Amino acid sequence: MSSVEPSAVASTPDDAELYARHGAELVRFASVLVGPSGADDLVADTVVRVFAHPAWRHVDNRRAYLFRAVLNAAHEHERSSARRRRREQLAAPREAVADATGTVRPEVLAAMRALDPRQRAIVFFTYWQDRNTAEIADELGITTRTVQ
Repeated sequence: MSSVEPSAVASTPDDAELYARHGAELVRFASVLVGPSGADDLVADTVVRVFAHPAWRHVDNRRAYLFRAVLNAAHEHERSSARRRRREQLAAPREAVADATGTVRPEVLAAMRALDPRQRAIVFFTYWQDRNTAEIADELGITTRTVQ
């Protein structure tokens, strides 16, 4: 689970309970989208922004809203990272730009990197959370056809 305490990000007791209940799941979701090294920070930043926003009080399905907010933050993170990588590649000699694959098979890593954050989210919910198409569509606020 994130190293951030629920009371540190929550604006109300209900928010603290919501974060305590879903924080670990949000971090796992973010790990699939942006990698494990940035997941805690992405979730913490997103939850703080969401809880502080005036519209948060009027949200009916708060869990789904948090997942969509994390997905949107992952999109933003991906765009920012892509711009940074382009700048670094232009500045660094070709042989200095390396991609560490760790223990993951290179073809799997390449396939996941080729997906945009929304596609990674669908893979996460389908294969790691064993959700059906309708549940995934509802969670991400997209159509079932998009999930398919």
